[in-house]
Amino acid sequence: MIVDAATYLGPWPFREIEGKPAGLARMMRGFEVSAAVVSPLDGLYHQYLAGPNGRVLKQIEGKEGLFAAPLVSLRMADWRERIDEYAAHPQVKAVRLAPTFHGYAASDAKGAAEWAAKRGLAVAVQLRMLDERFHPVFLELPPTPLAEVVALAAETPKVRWVVSAARLGEMLPLAESIRKLSNLWLDTSHVDGLECMRRACKALGAGRLLFSTCWPFFYAKSAFLKAEEAELPAREAKRFLAANAAKAFRLPVK
Repeated sequence: MIVDAATYLGPWPFREIEGKPAGLARMMRGFEVSAAVVSPLDGLYHQYLAGPNGRVLKQIEGKEGLFAAPLVSLRMADWRERIDEYAAHPQVKAVRLAPTFHGYAASDAKGAAEWAAKRGLAVAVQLRMLDERFHPVFLELPPTPLAEVVALAAETPKVRWVVSAARLGEMLPLAESIRKLSNLWLDTSHVDGLECMRRACKALGAGRLLFSTCWPFFYAKSAFLKAEEAELPAREAKRFLAANAAKAFRLPVK
């Protein structure tokens, strides 16, 4: 079984990219992905998130194997009500926070994370979406520091934290701290380089990593090639490809 921990639906404003339900379904069939966690791609650039989140929830409603991580902006005064609303939806398993995109520091997320955890939701933190060098020249979006999320996870043991889009070079210096945390996982969508998955598993442990394609932003095939290249032992591969995500998001998958 394979669980994709980070996929997206909706358009991207600066390139001709759009995640559509039919395309996601084709990707999942083609690569035998059993379950996927979905967030609104365009919501990263929306101030008011009801539209992007509502569209995604409608697109996945009742579809087996599809689960949602709606975006929540802590700049909006109603973030508690939004988390409560999403927690009541049977396919919502997490909320996704994007500090850099929505204009707040990662350290400001502690209260919201604990609020979400009490309602049974994991908290995914989007560090970036692409290499910062390829942002439009008028757009400065530095990545959220991974160290800040690791520190938050250490302070909030009852919160299940998932980090999206960390690079291998950011993970390795923090490997010792990450290995100690049983409530923190990192998706591998932005891990690349020679033997990158093998190096990540060796440094952090296979129990801390989540398979993810970052579809449609990246070609799904590249994520599978990285996993194949790692040649992980069967037990580690099972955890990386599915079991870790099922635990992090509390997915009802076999």
